[in-house]
Amino acid sequence: MNPIIIQLGPIAIRWYGVMLAITIGLGIYVGGRYAPKFGIPASIYDAVAVPFTIAALVGARLGFVISHYSLFGNPLEVFRIDRGGLASHGAIAAGLMYLVWAARRHRVSLWSLADAIGWAIPIGNVFVRIGNFINAELYGNPTTLPWGVRFPGAGDAPRHPLQVYEMVLAAAIIVVARRVAAHRRFDGQVFWTIMVLTSIGRVIFDALRSDMRAFGVFTLGQIPAVLLIVWGAVALFSGAARSPAAR
Repeated sequence: MNPIIIQLGPIAIRWYGVMLAITIGLGIYVGGRYAPKFGIPASIYDAVAVPFTIAALVGARLGFVISHYSLFGNPLEVFRIDRGGLASHGAIAAGLMYLVWAARRHRVSLWSLADAIGWAIPIGNVFVRIGNFINAELYGNPTTLPWGVRFPGAGDAPRHPLQVYEMVLAAAIIVVARRVAAHRRFDGQVFWTIMVLTSIGRVIFDALRSDMRAFGVFTLGQIPAVLLIVWGAVALFSGAARSPAAR
């Protein structure tokens, strides 16, 4: 499938960009529906949502540049959005830093704000991975499984369609997160549920990307994913222990 939807001279409208735009729009909408339920006034959420999105996108780009610095011949190439891509952990780091500032600025719970904003993570893994699939990127090792896919530029062997695996997992995470949100017991429960499940998937799926290993058997994406799993597990267990239902 052609990754370009339409070409207008030097301007190309790509599927990846469209999927990213859908992620942003839908993520902001869903977060806005949940924010009041989590104690975040709509006015505060509206003031935070767009700056958070900008911070996350900038962090995602910087994360990619830092982890793939050899691809850029000079600093100005960082701003060429047609070269390279985005890194999810850069988005998470920058997004969390912005939320810390925003929560203090607006005097609301950081983790309640994260519960509302966090829906963008699985939503992004549904739609952005469609763009990755069309771009024939982020695939896995060769496989003999019947659903293996031959990607352009990846040789003749069918590959694990890791983009599809992540899409399926993300859809399941949204279902689980909706259940958690309906019976939320403490601030941060929704966010950390999403984060832990997403990170577990990252560790598992990156194990099927042998060509991306950077530190022994680990890829660059697995290391922050493991740290998030540990942080999230501690947050979930401690939050559950402090919640009124646990007493």
